[in-house]
Amino acid sequence: MLAASICLNSGDLAWFDNLLTKSRPRGRNCRGGRSGAKWALIILVFIFILLDAFSGGAGAQGGELVSLSNDYVRVFVNNTDDATCRFALDTTGGDPTKSEDDNKPLIYGRPVPWTSFTTIRIDGKDYCYGGATKKRAGEKGLYGDMISRPHIVDGKEIVSICRLGDSKDIEAIQSLRIVRSSTTGLFDTAEIRYVVTNEGTSPREIGVRILLDTMLGANDGAPFRVRGDAIISDTAYTVSDIPEFWQAFDSLSAPSVTSQGTLSGQGATPPDRVYLSNWGSLADGVWDFDFSPGREFIRKGEYEPDSAIALFWDPKPLAPGESREYVTLYGLGGISISPGDLSLGVSSPAEVAVGKDQPKTFPVVCYVENSGKGDAIGTRVSITLPEGLSLKSGQSPVRDLGILKVGELSQVVWDVVPKGRPGETLSYSVRVEAENAEPNQVTREVRILEAPKFQVTLSGPRELSIVDQRLSPDPFKIYATIKNVGGSTAYGVQARMSWGALLGPAPHEKASRFLGPLDPQQSYKVVWQLEPRDSGSFAECGVKVEAYNTEGVFMDYRIAVPRLEPRIEVMPPENPVKAGSFFPVYIRITNVKNFLKGTLDIAYDPDILQMISVSRGTVFVEGDKLSEWRGGTISEVPGQVHAIGGRLSAPADVFGTFACINFLARTVGKATITISNARILNADGREVPVRAINGVVMVSK
Repeated sequence: MLAASICLNSGDLAWFDNLLTKSRPRGRNCRGGRSGAKWALIILVFIFILLDAFSGGAGAQGGELVSLSNDYVRVFVNNTDDATCRFALDTTGGDPTKSEDDNKPLIYGRPVPWTSFTTIRIDGKDYCYGGATKKRAGEKGLYGDMISRPHIVDGKEIVSICRLGDSKDIEAIQSLRIVRSSTTGLFDTAEIRYVVTNEGTSPREIGVRILLDTMLGANDGAPFRVRGDAIISDTAYTVSDIPEFWQAFDSLSAPSVTSQGTLSGQGATPPDRVYLSNWGSLADGVWDFDFSPGREFIRKGEYEPDSAIALFWDPKPLAPGESREYVTLYGLGGISISPGDLSLGVSSPAEVAVGKDQPKTFPVVCYVENSGKGDAIGTRVSITLPEGLSLKSGQSPVRDLGILKVGELSQVVWDVVPKGRPGETLSYSVRVEAENAEPNQVTREVRILEAPKFQVTLSGPRELSIVDQRLSPDPFKIYATIKNVGGSTAYGVQARMSWGALLGPAPHEKASRFLGPLDPQQSYKVVWQLEPRDSGSFAECGVKVEAYNTEGVFMDYRIAVPRLEPRIEVMPPENPVKAGSFFPVYIRITNVKNFLKGTLDIAYDPDILQMISVSRGTVFVEGDKLSEWRGGTISEVPGQVHAIGGRLSAPADVFGTFACINFLARTVGKATITISNARILNADGREVPVRAINGVVMVSK
């Protein structure tokens, strides 16, 4: 088994030769002759394969790479100190019906990824996600702080976290995982996901660019196939014409690798702009780059074909505390192929859900290649749809391709409207024919699914308690259980907590949770920590759950919050004090809103206690400055202190020490300490009613 896994065939050597050609001009520190470097590279990859063979397969972390893999693909992330977090994608078994695409790259990145990178634009400044590099790709970008290096979470995704921006208050999370392809129906696609959060105090302009250095095995310049076009030169798409997906393959009659990028649907967030260009130009520009419509995909400054794609989400305001998600998908593409003199390939989504914001149409892409020995004359293709599927209004089921030269490949697209019942599997067929060639036909299925549907339940305390004049628990937890009871996957699931005036988020708590896709009958449990901001009524909060492809659901929740009584109270020592000892007695003020100033008198038994001094309490210490303060007038004979108090520079809600009274215990006995003439004023100059609570000091031998 091990020997089979490391055997190098002629195709592998061809790939190594191509890799060598690419890597030499791309790197800044390449040295040595072509032959010596080639064999060094082969040995390096040989070692890499050996290490990978012993890494466990499904997931490996530590060392230079963090990776996840299955029977179809492998996604791996750079964990070195140069270009940390850059990622790549390979096939493992690829398409299970053929062996030609086994162990082939889909994103350039062997042995350690660095050529694909993501830019996050913050208020016009361009930060590359991850660790800094001196290589060509991203060398000119700014970099932030790595908070969490790439690591595997729950065995299913590779996550890392960076802080970016001048104040490092923009948090960016990169998440990579393997998901199901829209056209193959298999788990052979990488979901590339970023969540950007503004943890600052002012709005920021945030945009994202993802550069993918695409590759098909040994082919680094295969055309991008976008709806009805084969793109071989610099081309741009904007919001109005961005396709649902694009594909690439080297040959229709005998493809080695077929790749697909999904730009909308399947949880992808449609970009504002898409650019197809050469890797060199895109690598040299961190955001803007040298773009020349019609220019071939020749690596800038060189002679090698080298195609790449850049997805742009243009800058938009991101409010403080707000998060935004950016998702795209890339992996294997599903094309049903029938070889022949007229080779025919057909691709479309394997499943289509009917519901909110579902595409009113889905694309059926048809590829026709003349694989015969002479020109095909009068070539045309046609589509036959069953009941439950129909063509978009204005489209013809028959398309004329005219003369198709030997080796020429043409493609057409139909937009199909799903009208079938959920649960149905419908078959359609595409036929190609010519005057001088045998006809060919492909039949493909599409399953109609019920839309996703959310069931949300909330749990937590129904009533708070009062413990030591504070509400308890504080903070408290609200749990949301979110279940998809529909018939298809919900994509881009987001749960957002909202609250009324009596509640607020605990420190560092975020209102939004981006949960990703939620399969039928799957559920998530999400928790938020909230704090009471006032008392004496019912507090309300609620959770809204939304997704790209279904109706949102809102559930509210009520919590009884008992009234906190404003108090000023004597806090004597808990245990008896010994005669002849010195001890403090604290005067505590609690739960007074908008406090500005206050005064009070204290009375005590002078036969048992002797007054020493009065100190300011913590209420009258405002950060790094002291508030206006008066320790009062001590009258030792009657045992009184008059007009203890102070004034804040700005009103505040207070819970703390008003004053500290320092006593000497003269003799054994029980002494009552009494508060009188308490006058507490708020910022409006109105007196706040407070309950005064006296205390007793026990003096023992």
